[in-house]
Amino acid sequence: MATTVTNPTTYAGKFAGEYIRATFLANDTVNAVTFKENIDYKAVVKRITDDVSFANATCDFTPTGTIALNDRVLELKKLQVQRNLCLNDFIDDWTSRDAQNGDLGTIVTENVIATMLEGMAQKNEQLIWTGASANAGEYDGLLQLIGADADGDINFVASPVAINSGNVIAKMQLLIAELPQAVKQANEKPTIYVSADVWEAYMYANAAAGNGWYTYGGAEVPKLFMGLYPIAVCAGMPESTMVMSRKSNLWFGTNVLSDWNNILVAPMQQFGEDNVRFSAKFFAGCQYGFGSEIAAYSTWF
Repeated sequence: MATTVTNPTTYAGKFAGEYIRATFLANDTVNAVTFKENIDYKAVVKRITDDVSFANATCDFTPTGTIALNDRVLELKKLQVQRNLCLNDFIDDWTSRDAQNGDLGTIVTENVIATMLEGMAQKNEQLIWTGASANAGEYDGLLQLIGADADGDINFVASPVAINSGNVIAKMQLLIAELPQAVKQANEKPTIYVSADVWEAYMYANAAAGNGWYTYGGAEVPKLFMGLYPIAVCAGMPESTMVMSRKSNLWFGTNVLSDWNNILVAPMQQFGEDNVRFSAKFFAGCQYGFGSEIAAYSTWF
């Protein structure tokens, strides 16, 4: 069965050689968490904690303290995106010459590939946070895992409400207060991951407070809170959501990275079909390390 192509407009004249594609979310989160590749289905990551304590010196070797070992499992799910375009859908269009010759044409093919790749990035940006493995074509995202709180040690901000420019700074302070002091003082500073509306509210709040840099600074505006904690704006996060954690504590995994950038294009004329098939298959999964080192605020839970 061919992929449905909706094309209600009739064009006259020569094709200009351009397509306008829908706006896609950037895959921001992948760049802001720990990226693990070359995973064969599952990766077991060991966690080690050491209850370091001092003792009075003696002539003997007297071990003290406690070391705890356990692990977290990052499990991948195999996913795919496939399209089957019928050349007949393009015969009456301004690309008819290529279609009549049994070819989808370079321009159409390149635009389908680009649209699929951007769509994969958009969908993955959302799944990293809100995906649910119980749904077809999804894996458990970070918010799904955090909300489940399997170990019962996530630091949730109580009674979250919608965030706006009037309360965003106070809500960020509540989030920071929930994170253990030892995490905030670690050499690797924790990042505040925020949804796009939270970052927008934060900019409005700063502008209203007289910080004009947030009015005209553009891309150069430093994404920092109080000059201490980096802020990562994650387009796939649901509204009014914030998570605070060290980057090394949040993981996104895949098998072969290049699978996210390659799409197989297979003309089917040799099998008596006027179809062109597009296919991409890849692996993806999320996990976090220590729940006790994560603070979360969201009306999504």
